[in-house]
Amino acid sequence: MLLAGALFSLGGALIKSCDFPPLERSGLRSLVAAVTLFLILPEARRLPGRRALLLLPAYFGATCLFVVSNALTTAASAIFLQSTAPLWVMLLGPVLLREKPRRADLFVLLAIAVGMTLCFLAPSASSASAPDPRVGNWLALVSGLSYGLVLLGFRWLGKHGDGEAAVTIAWGNLCGAPLAFALMPLFDQSFTLGDATSWLSILVLGVFQVALAYAWVVRAMPHVPAVQASLILMIEPALNPLLAFVVHGERPHALVLAGGALIVGAVAAGSFFSSRTRGA
Repeated sequence: MLLAGALFSLGGALIKSCDFPPLERSGLRSLVAAVTLFLILPEARRLPGRRALLLLPAYFGATCLFVVSNALTTAASAIFLQSTAPLWVMLLGPVLLREKPRRADLFVLLAIAVGMTLCFLAPSASSASAPDPRVGNWLALVSGLSYGLVLLGFRWLGKHGDGEAAVTIAWGNLCGAPLAFALMPLFDQSFTLGDATSWLSILVLGVFQVALAYAWVVRAMPHVPAVQASLILMIEPALNPLLAFVVHGERPHALVLAGGALIVGAVAAGSFFSSRTRGA
């Protein structure tokens, strides 16, 4: 799960390295990821069942909206707002999985909510790498909700032990690609050929940042509670803005950094104390 989080963190810098329109970036990334997943996950090579089909909309929201939000706002805002996934896991876990959060998790939930608010309070000044921060922030938040549902769904599928999580990811990417392409005209986006850097970024995103990372999530999820998994994956928001700064010189607003630090710090502390409690 930790290694998967490290690969996920490549998203912000690499997505901004593409010249493709946002929905084309999402579709191409999903297409490459689908091919890779069918190759490396034998259990994904079958038609999705009813349970897997139920998760496909959430998976599309988590992946496609994250790509589009990264193209519109800063990488820091996009990843910090998507990282509100633990909040949705804690709120919806008792209803969907009957996994109640512990008292300590409630403090993490509060910190995430405050951090999310700080991100939205930051001035939404446009820049070359973040042309529409306000819309991008809202899309990132919906992506976080979708990601939380995906984590809950993986936990649910993992309990059945029949490989449906792998099926969901592979087919989610395969179905998500044409859907993203089909949405392009609705948002006045046209297909472009892209340059060598854009195609290289897409290949790395599809093979490593999506396919290999999610393959590791699938392997780990049956053995890790949904809340704990979402906490471990917080390595992604810790690394993502740093890589975007190194590659693109992107400097998020101080309020975004403060909100992100609060989110990452709270979930890291929650993860640490959770492991201490289990060890005791």
